[in-house]
Amino acid sequence: MVPVLEVYDSSSGNDVLVGRARFSLRRGRITTTFAYDDGFIAGEFGFEPLEPRLPLASRVHHCDGIPGSFRDTSPDRWGRRLIDREARLEAESGGALPRSLDEVDYLVGVFDQTREGSLRFKQPDGPFLGQSQPIPPVIQLPELLHASNSMAQDEAGSDQVKELLEAGSASLGGARPKASVCDGEKLFLAKFSHPGDKWDVMAWEKTALDIAEKAGIDVPPSKLVRIGNQRVLLLERFDREESLLDGRRIGYMSAMTALGSSDGERRDYLELLEALPVFVRNPSLEARRFFRRIALSVAISNTDDHLRNLAFLKTANGWALSPAFDINPNPYEGAERATAIFGGARANEAEALKGLADCTGMGAEVAAKEVSAVLSGLAGWEALARRNGCPDKEIALFAPIFKRKAQELRKVFKP
Repeated sequence: MVPVLEVYDSSSGNDVLVGRARFSLRRGRITTTFAYDDGFIAGEFGFEPLEPRLPLASRVHHCDGIPGSFRDTSPDRWGRRLIDREARLEAESGGALPRSLDEVDYLVGVFDQTREGSLRFKQPDGPFLGQSQPIPPVIQLPELLHASNSMAQDEAGSDQVKELLEAGSASLGGARPKASVCDGEKLFLAKFSHPGDKWDVMAWEKTALDIAEKAGIDVPPSKLVRIGNQRVLLLERFDREESLLDGRRIGYMSAMTALGSSDGERRDYLELLEALPVFVRNPSLEARRFFRRIALSVAISNTDDHLRNLAFLKTANGWALSPAFDINPNPYEGAERATAIFGGARANEAEALKGLADCTGMGAEVAAKEVSAVLSGLAGWEALARRNGCPDKEIALFAPIFKRKAQELRKVFKP
């Protein structure tokens, strides 16, 4: 484990020292002490705190594990599997047993160029950790997809693991197989299908993004690419200015970090709406934008709406909602939602959504307008799905849940 890291923020276009983190490992548990650099606190660059739980102050902050802002730049399940696989293969080639990796190993184990957000890390007097290889062009997608399929089935060899790691796969959050690719000067996130998918998940995620865009929700530019009988979803990286490979890095904070939450904790949208005034500059605007996102999740039954799938970007005027991402319809009735809507599971989520609007003081008229925008986006969803190549049997699978959710929203909000 690396004991000390210097933390830099590049969101201004310059690498600015934020502070220093020291890590301890006792009985298998990581703890972190973090202190801001005096120059950062002085506000020469007008920076915000890294996260609400680490306020700008000349004192040492202590936390279990690693801070949420660090965790947001670390790999999630897919990236960790890759790093674990690489460590295991290296150990086996040397005739040794693989060591157990910790949170700090994962943090420094990703490539710097494709690391999510604007934070960078290095040891004192050393280079930035995770020096990158050239990002593969989109023409290499077939090879990356093949390597991804092998990895998903735990059959990837050292060359395939190396290929995925060099494509920045470990830098990216989420459980789904993915890689970074470039098309000219643009940096893309490539999301792959999984051998165990029950429907064309990538085509339906693209459809959900199209519905969201039609509903007036900000989404990253995206496109589907067919490779054999599989589809790859390409999304422009929104944490880089103009999505450019060498574009200015943009600060990124997950909703999990904003709430000081952790993996496995079930939270409520009400908590996040109530927390907005703490870290965003325009709470009323962001609350409306956020409410529309929640209404969309209800309308398309996007139940995997955990707090890592909601995020904020650092702007010149403070934090603001990021473009929508990782929105995936679920056709199954009764699926439990990862983030509760106003108090937990309810048979009618539209009623819960209305309770959320009432509790936050949004007002019936404003809430109805936001829901109306979502229903307008949902209208004609079948045409969007067909345009994205979704087969008739899958359209028939999703139709009942879309129809029921739309009916419930209309009945409750009367837009």
